[in-house]
Amino acid sequence: MGVAYTPGLTVTAWTVLEKVRELPLPGKVLVQVGEQVKASQVILTAELPGELEIVRLSEKLGLPPEEALPCVKVHVGTNIEKKEIIAEHKAFFGFFSVDVESPCSGNIEFLTEANAHLGIRRPATQFELQAYVDGEILSVEAGKAVSIRAKGAQIQGIFGVGGERHGTIVVLPQAIDTQIQTSHIDAIAERVPRAILVGGSSFHIDAIRRAAELQASAILTGSIDSVTLAQYVGYEIGVSITGDEEVPLTLIVTEGFGELSLSPRILALAKRLEGREGSVSGATQVRAGALRPELFVSLPSPLESQTSGSPIATKNTLEVGSRIRVIRVPYFGQFGEVTSLPHEPQAMPCGSVVRVLEAKLENGEVVTVPRANVELSE
Repeated sequence: MGVAYTPGLTVTAWTVLEKVRELPLPGKVLVQVGEQVKASQVILTAELPGELEIVRLSEKLGLPPEEALPCVKVHVGTNIEKKEIIAEHKAFFGFFSVDVESPCSGNIEFLTEANAHLGIRRPATQFELQAYVDGEILSVEAGKAVSIRAKGAQIQGIFGVGGERHGTIVVLPQAIDTQIQTSHIDAIAERVPRAILVGGSSFHIDAIRRAAELQASAILTGSIDSVTLAQYVGYEIGVSITGDEEVPLTLIVTEGFGELSLSPRILALAKRLEGREGSVSGATQVRAGALRPELFVSLPSPLESQTSGSPIATKNTLEVGSRIRVIRVPYFGQFGEVTSLPHEPQAMPCGSVVRVLEAKLENGEVVTVPRANVELSE
């Protein structure tokens, strides 16, 4: 077979999609089927159990377990406050006393006889999940999840870090092959609260940090290098699964690693969306069940200059001459052109036998990669 379907990143001014919002543990659903919700609206809640603190009473009192147990002043099932006395030992006819204070507030969950360990469960915390997008509730799974139908514009990236955030789209005036510096964003980010900054081939690490200081919500740019990424996140990070990083703003790259210009098609769409409220997520999963980082803008109807309610049609067949981007290591993020589509499956170094393609990368290297490891590029 000479051709095959291969997906690419979605960049469209109008799409209809379904978002499933799910709690990490049983909780409460606060909406009903058919209800219209806003992106920042809390639709699901749950109580997350507090951490368990273990107090080693025998060690604290300097007594064997059987002698430490009678010194305990609290009972299983009762609530206590931080620094409350939980055990007391008097020696030398009461002239010397050793007190053990609770390290936290919470509930006494257990007391073990074998080693005199006391378990204190910290108070539960309230977990709230927002809708993330404007839309209509399609279905409800009691105590667990809801499904939302959302309509609007969507720009997917190839890689991102950081969680879900909301903000106002701001397109930077610099050229798409420019590395964004601190001086490029100072006035803009200060003027627009929670800005989603779009533009450039990449952001200098100082510009990323400055954007965070100015309370920007997110950055969407062409690329990033591994050194800058590690400096921003604080550690070396893999590309397989992201989204839970504790970073001050969400970062999305649309082209790959290195120094790659932002796509003109993405820039053109971002300009049409400038000034609107958008939702961003840096969550990335490049293995089975691929998940892309994205910018989504909820819209009541297609943008004025678009005549059809359908996404812009793009070529979606893989053939000799197709421009592709590799989405797995060791060539993750690199672009190339398909030079051959062997019909017979081939064995890969890992041992699996799969359909492959040969491609010439932009650096001139000719490589053989599984077809499932690439996506069509514009």
